Amino acid sequence: MTTHNKAELSLFSEVLLSVLLTACLAIFLFKFNDTFPWLSFIGIPIGLAVIIACWEQKKNSWSLLITGLVLNTIVWSVVFNWTSFF
Repeated sequence: MTTHNKAELSLFSEVLLSVLLTACLAIFLFKFNDTFPWLSFIGIPIGLAVIIACWEQKKNSWSLLITGLVLNTIVWSVVFNWTSFF
């Protein structure tokens, strides 16, 4: 494999990991609570994004994972709180 292919697979894996982490957490919180705990749901992925941002080294950039965590948090929070908006 060339380095270009490895880099693209790495970026795809980061995006997929962020989607799966936030989706699994959202479904878990939705199933095991009467009302969706959106503050807890927002806090966990954003806290994880902050930890990864502080923990990363200059040679490994996890920018897509961090961005994906934050954006997917917003999307899943709206999806699971849709009934409370209307």
